[in-house]
Amino acid sequence: MEKINRSSHLKKNSVSMLGALAMSAAFMGPAVSVFFNMVPAANAAGKAFPLSFLLSMIAILFISNSIMQYSKKVNGASFAFAYTSKGFGPNAGFMSGWILLFAYAMVSPITYAGFGVMLSEFLGRQFGIHISWWIFFVLIGLIVSCLSYFGVNNSTKTTMVFLFLELIMISVLFVSVIVHGHNSVEPFIVSSSTHGMSSIGLGMVYGILSFVGFEAAANLGEETKNANKNIPRAITISVILIGLLYVIGAYVADIAFNNNAAAIVSNGSPFDTIARNYWGNNLAWLINLTALNSVFANAVAGQTSIVRNLFSLGRAKILPRTISYTNRNGVPVHAIIFDFILSMVLGSVVGIWLGGWGVWNLLGGMMSLGLIIVYGLVTISLPFFYKRRYPQEYSHIKHLLLPIIGTLLLLIPLYSSIWPIPEFPYNLAPYIIIVWIITGAIYLHQMKKKRADIVAQFGSTFKDEDS
Repeated sequence: MEKINRSSHLKKNSVSMLGALAMSAAFMGPAVSVFFNMVPAANAAGKAFPLSFLLSMIAILFISNSIMQYSKKVNGASFAFAYTSKGFGPNAGFMSGWILLFAYAMVSPITYAGFGVMLSEFLGRQFGIHISWWIFFVLIGLIVSCLSYFGVNNSTKTTMVFLFLELIMISVLFVSVIVHGHNSVEPFIVSSSTHGMSSIGLGMVYGILSFVGFEAAANLGEETKNANKNIPRAITISVILIGLLYVIGAYVADIAFNNNAAAIVSNGSPFDTIARNYWGNNLAWLINLTALNSVFANAVAGQTSIVRNLFSLGRAKILPRTISYTNRNGVPVHAIIFDFILSMVLGSVVGIWLGGWGVWNLLGGMMSLGLIIVYGLVTISLPFFYKRRYPQEYSHIKHLLLPIIGTLLLLIPLYSSIWPIPEFPYNLAPYIIIVWIITGAIYLHQMKKKRADIVAQFGSTFKDEDS
């Protein structure tokens, strides 16, 4: 039986800058976001929905600035717990890590279920083979967990390969449309939208949500080479690279349907139609494989992040300490096992209730809402951190103005996630998160009464650049 260390140390310098970049880019699920989020964005913003994605990329650069500024100074396996502990103190650090735990706990069941349903439907449609999505749900969970068990370097390399294949395939499709389509500047003109800037803003909800997961590289702070420089670079490049992909993807969808947003909305699967129109029926199935490829890469990147969050909270004794124990290669084996079991339970229970797509939609909504709150906490805490710890480097623009703008921009998807009120059971997300936050506050109160010394040490394991 493999020996598990009682100490909790991840393997240092095991992730390259490209590996960290791939994790952030893959966590955003670029192909899946392009295929799935264009329809609701077109419905909201009309034929100017590509402008919504362009503005969303700019908005995310404001929001990601806070995480990048923190990552220049603090390295941690859980970006929210590490950064907010340094900015606002142990109590806020606990709550930020607690909410991130909730959001990240949704990632594995979401991606495993999404992969299972897509593969099941693809086999049935393409070959007449009918296999339950749940079989693939369990299978991909085992594969991703095994990859993680053999070390984060294997996970990052696998992610890089699948991300590369994904980007190549959708780029080829984009070029096919742009070269042979009717190009126009109309998709980037405000007057092309249904109701001007209000429609553009509504379309931005789906644009901003498409970037959820951009922070994945920040969770690799203890394992990335030259982390204080490479993680900010990885986040910046991934946001710009995938952001441009989203903008071009929206533009391609628009011109492929002759600037007719209603046709995109009524189609439901616009990129399948585009592939058939430009590649023919014999090659259109490649788009389905690209979606599966994207979800797999998304699953690997997401699982890597949740495992490091579990490890970090276990090391801080917020969760059982055993979750943070690593093997001799610095792999948090217990956290991997815990995530696998949790994902199987969550995915199976919700899947029995709502089916595979129900897992994707319900848990996906809860994940997005939780991450928006976490982004807000980290962003708001940044000026306090720099003003107190690095006053000589404090900038009113980078550390105050940009966080204010980023926080205000987060209100767009936050408001639109809860109003108008979604149909049951998708309206449950905010209430479940509120219950989770209240539970966390009670737990923290009990910890402060019984284990005040542990609470006082929250964040102490994360070292500042100058420490």
